[in-house]
Amino acid sequence: MGLKVLAKAEWATYFSHLHEAVQSKEIKIEVVGATVGDQILVRSAPLLGATYEPKEDMLELSVKGITHVVERPQKITVQDEEGEVVAIEVIDFADRHQILTFA
Repeated sequence: MGLKVLAKAEWATYFSHLHEAVQSKEIKIEVVGATVGDQILVRSAPLLGATYEPKEDMLELSVKGITHVVERPQKITVQDEEGEVVAIEVIDFADRHQILTFA
């Protein structure tokens, strides 16, 4: 199992290819923060697309029925097992942790 913190310069390219890397997996999206507690936004759905827009400093994750937007991400960490993405943690400007897990 490996953890990698992505450099901000890598975000747009990384997320433009994420859908291909996890196309046969289901995503779970959880938000954890002091002001919001622990909320599960998506329990299990395929990822339709992911985009980081540098000009808006915004990450968009699209799954069936919802688009989750992370404004001003500060840190993105990817966890993989044997080259397969299993989780991504995105920390936003308000120190909320968006935890994406793939199964």
